[in-house]
Amino acid sequence: MKRLTLLPILSALVGLSYPHASHAASTPSDEAEITLSLGAERTNRNIVGEVSDKPTWSPTFGVNYQKGRFFAGTDRGIGYNLVQEGGFQAFVAASADPGRKDGDRKNSPRLVGMGKIDGTALAVAGVVYQAFDGLIKLNASQMMSAKRSYGSQTVINATLAVPIWGDKLSASLSLGATHADRKQAQTFYGVTPAQAARTGNRVYNAKAGWISCDASLGLSYQIDKHWSTSASIGRHELREAAALSPLFATKKSNVGSASISYRF
Repeated sequence: MKRLTLLPILSALVGLSYPHASHAASTPSDEAEITLSLGAERTNRNIVGEVSDKPTWSPTFGVNYQKGRFFAGTDRGIGYNLVQEGGFQAFVAASADPGRKDGDRKNSPRLVGMGKIDGTALAVAGVVYQAFDGLIKLNASQMMSAKRSYGSQTVINATLAVPIWGDKLSASLSLGATHADRKQAQTFYGVTPAQAARTGNRVYNAKAGWISCDASLGLSYQIDKHWSTSASIGRHELREAAALSPLFATKKSNVGSASISYRF
């Protein structure tokens, strides 16, 4: 959602970050842990609520805090792990969606005249399952807007991490998909008759369905107990309701990102 949520993000979130396998499966302790990350991403990917006709560089920033079952940050918002047993977690969280501003003729001409979509709070519920010491990670989250007319969306993701050089270097393969209900799809992808009259876009009544899918390959290097760095390349594709929308010039795009992180 750069429709930035405090998630996914989901990836919610999420460029994507790839924690080393040795840390991915660790059970959160009672000690506070803070991770800061800074990086850059180049893409023309169409995240929900955004339109980009050309590839651009953009900075990425993340800060995440966890102590016991409580967490707060840009990955998952502010929340609590209700269940935290073995490799399974179930959580609830609160996050935010800044919405969408009206377009400008330079960066998002297809949105000019579409009108502003106000920001809103989000209620998030999700599950995470990790197996084989974090080598396999599955997660799913449901995000519901405080504004009922905005609807909800579901994000699922699967990641396979492969150690290459001990605890230092690992590779990962990540697959993800996002599904939107009819209200969410219409709000961010649909074009009403009034909007069509103002913009010249054709009328489009969006339906519920899968709106995007992603695949990426990543490398993560653990420099020391505090510092780590990661890089990824991937492919982003709009599906069904989103792919048919007249708001998007690009249905398929490549994504590249790199970041460095410090863990306190």
